[in-house]
Amino acid sequence: MKQKEIDVLVVGAGPAGSGAARAAAQIGARTLMIDRKKEIGTPVQCGEVVGLSVVETAGIKLPPHAICARQNYTRFVVDRKAYVDNRSPYWRSATVERKIFDKHLAMEAAQHGSDVQADCRLVDAEVEDGRITSVQLRHRGKDVELKPRFIVAADGVHSTVAKAMGKEEYRGDSIASGVEYEMVAKKRLPPCMQIFIEPEIGLGYGWIIPKGQYRANVGLGLVGRSASRREFLSDWINEHPVVSNYFDADKVLEVKTGDAPVPGFEGGPVMGNVLFAGDAAGQTLAFVGEGIMPSYICGGIAGRIAGAAKNDSELESYDGAVREIMGEEMTLGSDLRDALVMVWEMPDLSDSQKSIISVMIMNELIGEEDMVMMDSVPDGRTLMAMMRQRIRESGKPIKLTGIRR
Repeated sequence: MKQKEIDVLVVGAGPAGSGAARAAAQIGARTLMIDRKKEIGTPVQCGEVVGLSVVETAGIKLPPHAICARQNYTRFVVDRKAYVDNRSPYWRSATVERKIFDKHLAMEAAQHGSDVQADCRLVDAEVEDGRITSVQLRHRGKDVELKPRFIVAADGVHSTVAKAMGKEEYRGDSIASGVEYEMVAKKRLPPCMQIFIEPEIGLGYGWIIPKGQYRANVGLGLVGRSASRREFLSDWINEHPVVSNYFDADKVLEVKTGDAPVPGFEGGPVMGNVLFAGDAAGQTLAFVGEGIMPSYICGGIAGRIAGAAKNDSELESYDGAVREIMGEEMTLGSDLRDALVMVWEMPDLSDSQKSIISVMIMNELIGEEDMVMMDSVPDGRTLMAMMRQRIRESGKPIKLTGIRR
């Protein structure tokens, strides 16, 4: 890699980085996107699912060769007792092969004029007066110094750029630690994503995300737990009556781990000449940790603004642009996340009651105004009856069904 003049340096080649690099290069900015991994898209660190409503917001078409499966609805499994099938358009989804999808997005960035370098990482940054004046990169064993005008930090929840700038790290309840196995199913899977809200998981969630009729990502997003994630997941697969009905813990094709930020909506953070995007900015749907499409959209906004900017002050429009395009959806996700945290902090509720109430919140069957009523919440059976009544009143395409043992 030759030393050269760079307008926009994008650190990280996930969806946020590729969205930023494409947008910046598309308007003529001299753009370089780097990624510390030797192969873009690996290792996979998420459930690989995208909400189709957010894909529509992004205005892109998913490449057919990257799609593994499509889900017409989402099933919420509640405390091993019942499940809620939500067929609202918002809960339709597709599963993508991230190894293919991320590389596809990076290729598009390159085709629009951005330079792209894998196996290239930021090792140091010189910060003066709150802005990065130069960076040292290690490109395939060789050191390179660059002086970019602007930087898009799209390098994940544990961002190297954020550390260099002194940005507050995500920790505690702001991070969901994920672990999943890509598994072969014993029987044909239902055509839906399944989300598990259950006492043993606590303030987190489990999932079965199909990657075909007999293959799926099976995982847990754990908040505030320090125990072995892989041991926890294996026990959950073996002991859960629904999960073990489909999977044998000895049929694992791939192990995937990673952290997802779930801090609530923070808009478009800017520090000096740095715009933060994707997981580095907490731009996920906070109540389920989905970040692929929100990251791509927000990264594109960051790249467009950085590519057109003449000075640091012009970067301040980033926050408003993110809020205008993604604010409504991201704020809803943030509000749902805050309500879930509130429920799991209520000392007078049993874990079973918290699980049932959490599913009602995620399906927007109760709101913040109902939280006072929950202080004297009835038993689980009455709560189930209340959920059924709220479903009828809502008129939504949602169905509550008991699990047959």
